[in-house]
Amino acid sequence: MTRELQGTATLLKLALKRDRIRLPIWVVAVGLLLAGGGQELAQVFSSAEERQVRATIMGQPSGIFMGGPGYGLDDYTVGAMMANEYTLFIVVAVAIMALQTAVRHTRGEESAGRIELLRSTRVGRHAAPAAATVMLLITATLITLVCAGSMLMLDLPAQDSWAFGAGIGVQVLVFGAVGLLCAQLSSTPRGAMGLGLAVLGVAVVVRGVGDIMELQGSWLSWFSPIAWSMQTRAFVELRWWPLLLAVGLTLLATLAAMSLQSRRDLDAGLLPQRSGRSHAASYLRGPLSLGVRLTRTSNITWLIALVLLAVTYGSLAPSMRDSFADLPASYQAIMGGSDRAVQGFLDLAMTTMACGAAALAVALASRLHGEETDSRTELVLSLPVARIRWLLSWWALAFVVSAVVLLLSTLVLAATTDAVITVDGVYSGLLLIWATYLPALTLFASLAVLVYALSPRLTVLAWVPVLFVVIVAILGPLLSVPSWVTDLSPFHHVARLASDSAADAAALTWISTVAVLTAALAVAAFRRRDIPRD
Repeated sequence: MTRELQGTATLLKLALKRDRIRLPIWVVAVGLLLAGGGQELAQVFSSAEERQVRATIMGQPSGIFMGGPGYGLDDYTVGAMMANEYTLFIVVAVAIMALQTAVRHTRGEESAGRIELLRSTRVGRHAAPAAATVMLLITATLITLVCAGSMLMLDLPAQDSWAFGAGIGVQVLVFGAVGLLCAQLSSTPRGAMGLGLAVLGVAVVVRGVGDIMELQGSWLSWFSPIAWSMQTRAFVELRWWPLLLAVGLTLLATLAAMSLQSRRDLDAGLLPQRSGRSHAASYLRGPLSLGVRLTRTSNITWLIALVLLAVTYGSLAPSMRDSFADLPASYQAIMGGSDRAVQGFLDLAMTTMACGAAALAVALASRLHGEETDSRTELVLSLPVARIRWLLSWWALAFVVSAVVLLLSTLVLAATTDAVITVDGVYSGLLLIWATYLPALTLFASLAVLVYALSPRLTVLAWVPVLFVVIVAILGPLLSVPSWVTDLSPFHHVARLASDSAADAAALTWISTVAVLTAALAVAAFRRRDIPRD
């Protein structure tokens, strides 16, 4: 076994060097979100009466699905609120980070040919997954420290704060081990990541359905590793033993990944690959149709996720109407005021789904980097396909797909809301709002394409505008973001149901103009650089 692990330390140093920017950004972002969001929530819901109104909402089925199992709802302290409402969101974020880390340093290195090169030296078969495992341990430790420290900054009990942080940290280990396992099953990094995200999605749904079946969790909840962190009952009735389940699953999944790696060839996956057609279909003759085909699975996944979000928001509308009047003024401000509770809630739903659509647009446009890395861009451009056509095809794909996904989600939101409560003009109003989000989606696609055209290595920077919009649109009212910062968000100028306000036509015109100019700059930059660019 020692021979199989030879070279682990060297690969760990390489992994730490590669993630020297990515890892700190993730850790700091999680810490800032918990610390800043927790302080603002403590100020907004400063009295026990206000927190109990919040607890009533979170005790509804939709609130349980989007939050936690409901421990401490009878005495909703700040600690109980943080554990019940923030755990799921933070766990999903760190789980995605863990999956990316595991796949990036195993299957990603293998697909790039670096593992084959390293294995020709004194590097053992299991050195790469072992180095990735140590990397995940370091990440989990940092996440635990940051999360616990954020809770301690809120003057919450120390032992419960450490339990909360450990509950988040073990999820890095669990889903990191899942990523290692998926890397053995799929022969491509994208396929491994897709399998890992599917496991994460199932875990989220199983936890949500199980907790809805019975308040504070049913037998079904225990089949989801996410529930194990919630079942520590931090800040209510603390217990540590559920975290042992996460540690056990991590060990089993890691050992299984090591075992499976010994049973496959280098650069191969254990799942059989379906043989492709000998000739492409007639509709695959252009770059746009090729992009649609390559992104088909991920597009469907995004659509399902946003549709489920729309159903959740729509079904929560009646409970929001019944309890909205008792909410604090700061919380009401997020949804447009107390007079039109449901309309304001639907505005919030549209904003949340639009953030998802913006993320989809950036994800699709960022696929250009992968196409170039995998040498498909060179292959396509060797045919009678101009650079401008190739780049603008992916730009159009990013915009059109994100717009269609948001449109279908909007229709589902309207239908779900209309089925449970009467809202005048819900279909026409939501469709109008959807239309006013289109310039912003165009801008996000253009920015992502521009970053790729300038430097493919900096593609990750295309996510910065999305992060900015999410913080301003979703958390802005709670975080007391200045108005001049809010005005910079393209989502701030859309139509609203709650206020009967039309969209800012001048602002939308400017956004559209900037989007077109940004796309033009991307074309100019792309025409002047080498492919591939080192």
